Amino acid sequence: MPKTTKWALPFGALIGLTLALSSSAQVTFTTNPSTSVPTPESILGHQPGDDFYLANYDESREYFHKLAASSNRVKLITVGKTTRGLDWEIAIISSPENLATLGKYKDISRRLADGRGVSAAEAHELARQGKAIVHIDGGLHSSEVAGAQQSINLAYKLVSSQNDPEVDAILNNVILMLWPTLNPDGQNEVVAWYRKNLGTTFEVSPLPDLYQEYVGHDNNRDGYMNNMLESRDVTRTEIEWDPVIFYCHHQTAPFPTRIFVPPFVEPISGNIHPLMARWLNALGTDIAAYLDEHGMPGAVNRVGFDNWYPGFLDFTHIFRNSISFFTETALFRYATPRFYPVDEFPKDQRGLRSEVFYSSPWKGGWWRLRDAVNYMEGASMAVLDTAAKYREELLYNRYQSAADNVIRFTKEPPFAYVVPLEQRDLPEAATLVQKIMINGIEVQQAAKPFHANGREYAPGTWVILMDQPFSPLVKELFEPQHYPDLRETPNSPPKLPYDVTGWTLPMQMGVQVAPVLEPVSQTERASLRRMDQFAAPAGNIDGTGGAFVLSHKSNASFKALNAILDGGGHASFGPMETDTPEGSESGAIFVTGMDRDKIKKVAGDNSLRLKGVASAPKDVVAIKKARVGLYRSWVANIDEGWTRWILENYGFAPVTLRNGDIQAGSLREHFDAIILPDAMPETIRNGFGPGRVPGMYTGGIGEVGAAALREYVRGGGTLITFNNASLFAIDDLGLPVKNGVAGLKDEEFFCSGCLLRVELQDSGASAVWGLPHDPIVMFERGPAFETKDGFRGRILAAYPKEQSPLMSGYLLHPERIQGKAAAVEVQYGNGRVYLLGFRPQWRGQSHGTYKFFFNAIYESQGLSKAGPVKAEAPKVHNEAAVVKPATAGGEDIDEPN
Repeated sequence: MPKTTKWALPFGALIGLTLALSSSAQVTFTTNPSTSVPTPESILGHQPGDDFYLANYDESREYFHKLAASSNRVKLITVGKTTRGLDWEIAIISSPENLATLGKYKDISRRLADGRGVSAAEAHELARQGKAIVHIDGGLHSSEVAGAQQSINLAYKLVSSQNDPEVDAILNNVILMLWPTLNPDGQNEVVAWYRKNLGTTFEVSPLPDLYQEYVGHDNNRDGYMNNMLESRDVTRTEIEWDPVIFYCHHQTAPFPTRIFVPPFVEPISGNIHPLMARWLNALGTDIAAYLDEHGMPGAVNRVGFDNWYPGFLDFTHIFRNSISFFTETALFRYATPRFYPVDEFPKDQRGLRSEVFYSSPWKGGWWRLRDAVNYMEGASMAVLDTAAKYREELLYNRYQSAADNVIRFTKEPPFAYVVPLEQRDLPEAATLVQKIMINGIEVQQAAKPFHANGREYAPGTWVILMDQPFSPLVKELFEPQHYPDLRETPNSPPKLPYDVTGWTLPMQMGVQVAPVLEPVSQTERASLRRMDQFAAPAGNIDGTGGAFVLSHKSNASFKALNAILDGGGHASFGPMETDTPEGSESGAIFVTGMDRDKIKKVAGDNSLRLKGVASAPKDVVAIKKARVGLYRSWVANIDEGWTRWILENYGFAPVTLRNGDIQAGSLREHFDAIILPDAMPETIRNGFGPGRVPGMYTGGIGEVGAAALREYVRGGGTLITFNNASLFAIDDLGLPVKNGVAGLKDEEFFCSGCLLRVELQDSGASAVWGLPHDPIVMFERGPAFETKDGFRGRILAAYPKEQSPLMSGYLLHPERIQGKAAAVEVQYGNGRVYLLGFRPQWRGQSHGTYKFFFNAIYESQGLSKAGPVKAEAPKVHNEAAVVKPATAGGEDIDEPN
């Protein structure tokens, strides 16, 4: 950051001078505050927004309790517990009369959000009677500290003001769901870190940890998967309350602007109802005007941020017809102020020229936490003011959106989606159905044979009828994405995406899903039964005998395997072709040494089918529970968190390895496999530089750690590397492999995240047991490999040579990776290194590629034999799980993941 030392104001320095220079603009002061309502200062000892002060979640919660005890304008409700066990409460703020009849207004919102069984005239009357339920929160990202502070001030203003026309109108017409923060655990951790370092040279140093357990910043990328407990709490509460607006505060704005507000940049999804998109833009314009009216310049629209990806937790709700959006307010670091002279602005901004989407340029000066809090409070008031003024229109337009969705999918395909029981991995298909239901989507099951697309589906088949109010979310998640090629002119470089561009969920999860292209008849509808609650498929054991065999094709088989080994059972892999309940395959898992009842419970817990046999064959390879180490840098790594979460959920019990643990050596004595999650090589080697964070958190594994890893692999260990961590292994272990896309500029090759098809080079290799012939991987700014002279090992998967591998999203210049390797097994001494040039566990979504690293973990026990290098990737039948149209009058086409 330029000139930080010169212009950032440390705690205690020149306090009087900076107070004299401070002249923060703000929203109107609280009018005639009630003396019975406690001020924030009286409880916290500070006004939220003060320099060098941050309230943590526990203190904020204490204030909200005191607030609720003092006034009949606020009611606290519990929405759940956080991952670290905190009670999570939010405030419902409105007039006493509205709070006394909350059930009535929730029911009106529910009926309008659903739309079915309500005529237009009835909807108008319900909108007239109803109140606008509005969600506003203090933010998801705990290092973006101002949002949680403004929640306290906003609550005090609304609860305490007396005879304020603006506040009274809001209280009478709006029911505010005020979430003090969307990340209580992180707020406590970040505030503790800041307080610990306040007044030291590390006052503004970054937190060396993920502020939300497992996911950190990716807590805002979990909107439709709902993997995290907090995400599920938010989604469940939003579906229960049906807010017409969902507004989330973020930081930071593109410099030197002070707050980014909608409209967003192109592109947007065609699955968003136009009324929702229009209102989103209107709210952004209202916020900017409100801030200018109250002396807060610097609002900007249409720069930097797009809303193409539907997985933002603060955006997924727009597909449920809730106007969902975020803003980004300027941030320095924590509660430490900073001075910005104009000569630090980008050159094209130093003239302070008004622009169409930046009509009130910020002129520089001090920027304090107080300013950010005031801008956020002003933005929140603008949203509430608009909701109060246009309550009826907002509620009726939400009804229109729901009704339009129902009508739309009675007239155009897809009329339904079918998730058949004939799957390569049935438990994953069930997980997909469960994820959809968590999102408020109605799912049916066939009580008898169901007919669609010219074929018959077995009883138990899942069917998602599309004539329901939130159905555009299903289409958004199930269809392939086609990101537009955006350019200023035909010859100018493309405008590059903000986040990932392809996420098609059946592809990622390896699940076959068929769109229904003709209307579903009443006869077929009569064969369906709506699932009120998700029920996983039953597991079972067929046959008799003291040994049991299960398929390698299901991810759940690894969870079962680990549970069996933990429970004292014995397991082995069969390299020969073996009949399993899922067909004939290599790599079948044999289990012995555990009684049938215990095995039956494992099968039931994991929805697996097992087969009893007399005994395991003689030529199986016995295995033991793999000892897994997972590298965790002090530079907080989201990819490490996701990996840890997945490994824990599948029973691998990973051991965290810090820099010192690796540098200590003797790794082979303790670990069969070590995983390096996605990170740039420089970060793995060097971590935080000296002076950036306190000394114990500086550095990476260094040369000492690299030497320890070399010794570990040479001694027979397995090193598994994800995405860019592969480049560290190539360089620091001296592997005869290179990155075939190294050094290319963005205009020569670019992929911010899309789904690509790869082809297995030897389906019989133990490292790819259980995978389809051509799985689909999430490629995100990663490498593509080429082998060099001296290579010993095997190319496991490669991108097609003769055609683009793109299945969903945006890939600029696919020819750059065509024919190159995506996954490589490298022999190194007595051990092996796995280079996975993609993210096989991306955001807990790409279930279809988990087996790339699950297999590698157990490969550590000597299953793999060195294989030859193949010059070309053979053309292989596409068996993955893409959503493809069914052929008219014929059979469904197999689909990839």
